Amino acid sequence: MMKKVAMIAAAAAMVLPLGLGAIAPATGETTAMAAAKVAAKKTTYTLVSVKNVKKAAYHVKSGKPALYSAAFAADKAKVTMAKKGTLAGEKTYNVTKQIVIKTKATKKAKAKKVTYAYVKSTNGKVKGWAVLSKLTAGKFMAADGKKATKKAAADKIAGKTYTLVSSAKIKKAAFHFKGATPAYFSGKFAADKPKVTLTKKGVLPQSKTFYATKKITIKQNKKNVKYLYVTNKGWVKASLLTAGKFMAAD
Repeated sequence: MMKKVAMIAAAAAMVLPLGLGAIAPATGETTAMAAAKVAAKKTTYTLVSVKNVKKAAYHVKSGKPALYSAAFAADKAKVTMAKKGTLAGEKTYNVTKQIVIKTKATKKAKAKKVTYAYVKSTNGKVKGWAVLSKLTAGKFMAADGKKATKKAAADKIAGKTYTLVSSAKIKKAAFHFKGATPAYFSGKFAADKPKVTLTKKGVLPQSKTFYATKKITIKQNKKNVKYLYVTNKGWVKASLLTAGKFMAAD
C-alpha cells in the first residue's frame, strides 16, 4: 500500500506543473470569476491516479460547471480541492491532464470515483480543474456549424418584411431553449399597414432563462408563424423556445 501511495505521489510531482504539486494550495492562478473575499471551502480526497493526456479541445455540455483549484500532497496520495469559479459556455477549453479522485462515503451517498480534467482557456486567463463528465470533447461550434466568435454572433442579415397577422401583449413568462441556438431579431412595424420587418441581431446565449412579454404572428412562407419578444434581446421564433426556467443538469 505504501509503495502504491509513493508511486501516485511521484506521478503527481512529474505530471503536474510547479505550484500544483505543492502541499499548500496553488496561488496566483487567474480564476474564471473574481476572487472571493471569504476563503473557499476546501475538501481533501484520496488521489487514485494522475496522468498527462494529449492536448485536446473541450467545451461545456450545459450550465456552468464548477472550476476548482487543487493542491497535491507531496508524500501521500491526497489532493485538496477548493471551488474558485465556474466555466462559461460557448467557449473552447484545452485539456492536458486528468486525475481520478475518490470521495468519502456519507449517510446519504456511497464513496465513488470521479475524474477531473485540467482545463485552460485558449487565452490562458481561465484555468483549473473541472469534472470531466460536465464537458464534451471538441471545440465549441455555433448552431450553424461555424466557429463561434463575437463577430459571427453579432453579424446582421438583411431585414425581411412580412405580413403581420396579429400582435398582442402577454403576461411575462419564462422560457429557455433546447437544441439549436435560436436567432433573435429586431422588429420594425409599419405605421400605416400590417407589415413588420425582421432583422437578425444575433443568437441567444446558452444556459439562461429568458422572459417574453409580447407575441406576434406573421405570414411566413404561406404559414402563420409565431414570434415572442424576449426582454433585452428581440423577437424569437416561438417554436424554438420551451416554457419554463432553464435548469442545469445535475
